[in-house]
Amino acid sequence: MSVITLIALAILVMLAGGFYVGRSRAIAAVSGQTVKLHSLPNYHGYYVAIWTGLPALLLLIAYGLFADPVVERLTYAELRRDAAPLSQQLDEQLQQDATYQEFYGNAVQLRGRVEALAADMARLRGARDEDRRPELLEHLREEHLEALNAATAADEAVIQRRLELVDSVTRGAEAEGRPRTELAGFELVQAPRERRQLFLSDALPSRESENLFATAQVVRGHQQQIRYMVALFAIVMAIAGLLQTRAQIAPDLRARNHVESLVTSVLFLSSVIAILTTVGIVFSLLFESLRFFSSVPISEFLLGLQWSPQIALRADQVGQSGAFGAVPLFAGTFMITLIAMLVAVPIGLFSAIYLSEYAGPRFRATAKPVLEILAGIPTVVYGFFALLTVGPAIRALFTSLGFEDVVTQSALSAGLVMGIMIIPFISSLSDDVINAVPQSLRDGSYAMGATRSETISHVVMPAALPGVVGAILLAVSRAVGETMIVVMAAGQGANLTANPLESVTTITVQIVMLLTGDQEFDSPKTLSAFALGLVLFVITLVMNVIALRVVQRYREKYD
Repeated sequence: MSVITLIALAILVMLAGGFYVGRSRAIAAVSGQTVKLHSLPNYHGYYVAIWTGLPALLLLIAYGLFADPVVERLTYAELRRDAAPLSQQLDEQLQQDATYQEFYGNAVQLRGRVEALAADMARLRGARDEDRRPELLEHLREEHLEALNAATAADEAVIQRRLELVDSVTRGAEAEGRPRTELAGFELVQAPRERRQLFLSDALPSRESENLFATAQVVRGHQQQIRYMVALFAIVMAIAGLLQTRAQIAPDLRARNHVESLVTSVLFLSSVIAILTTVGIVFSLLFESLRFFSSVPISEFLLGLQWSPQIALRADQVGQSGAFGAVPLFAGTFMITLIAMLVAVPIGLFSAIYLSEYAGPRFRATAKPVLEILAGIPTVVYGFFALLTVGPAIRALFTSLGFEDVVTQSALSAGLVMGIMIIPFISSLSDDVINAVPQSLRDGSYAMGATRSETISHVVMPAALPGVVGAILLAVSRAVGETMIVVMAAGQGANLTANPLESVTTITVQIVMLLTGDQEFDSPKTLSAFALGLVLFVITLVMNVIALRVVQRYREKYD
């Protein structure tokens, strides 16, 4: 058991003891006549317990959140300081190495030519129509591509030569018997920036690399220093809080006011955190989406008819330029959601009406739990069911009817299975809402001579409309956000079609595909995932606004 865990347990024990001390001292201060206290004895106990445990627990939480980054920074600073002699030796060899200087000068010259050609192309594109020369622009484009490839090759030659010199310095240092921390620091400093984090993360004593083992020793030392320092401060803060608040216990102490103020502050902070989380999500989506729209016009994204985000990741790579028309994704999402809702809304709503208004207690007690089991089945199981059972059945049915080229993975298959999956969301919530309608409304309708069906359609359902709309809205959001069923049952092809028997894809599937694997967050391909997420957010917001308007317009109010 770690020291921090032991300290946390000790603080909890002190917290309980603080409550007992505060309560006992308050009672003793008035000789047992608690009516003379401003606040009840328990409030005095809460007051002492809060200031005994809260500051120390907050310190431990801060340690859990920020300890690893602090340890990594301290480790990197120490290893970099130890590696300073080897780094200086490497710089001297780079200055004296004629091959490296030749490669470096050649790379700089080629980069300058690339920039000059890019400026010439930009100037030619901005010229007036009568001054434009398409053949010259094409020639410049070819020269720019050749220069860019040559510059990339020169950069790689510079990097390769530098690595050779780094290996030379490392071998010389090992031959001289330099300290292992110095070698580990040199390896860390010379590693690319994206590999430094991996180097520190892999610094475990179980690794075979001696450099990683030496780094692990440095990491462990800083961890122990910070751990014991935090433990000491936490105990000191808990004891100081206990002694100070214990001395404040008096009959006129407004302990209840202090405790309630703290509770109010905690509630306010919770609401602020919830709001700031929402704002942070929106701004993170908006910021990355603006970066995407700076390279891809928003009109092309919203109105384009082709989605093919595969682009070249490097300058020397031959690849597609990328097509970011998201209309096929919007159409696929809408089609599958529509099919799912056509299945789920009638079945879910009618089952809720039957269970709440027609079914007997015995049938209801059996049918409702069985129906709600559908909500507990993993989506991957629904995906297997759609891929192995529903898809082939649909294909066999429509093939027998004379339709050709019917595929197993289709929008109809995904929509049907997704509709089955979200039936409990509508039926369970609608059933609870319908049961919440006062029985007096039904009795009044029956007294006026209305039948049961008339009572349901004219009294119960209008009163339950807000809850029913909320249930349907939740089901739509669930359908829009589903991914696994679509991947397995509808495919991943971004096809713009109105035929439900063809394979389509949705926004969420593309977001998963774009952010899966090693990706760089500087390319339009990866940034397009944030633009799709922003569209989903806007769609959800619009659905909420429409739902509110429908409720306000059609809701029946009863006094």
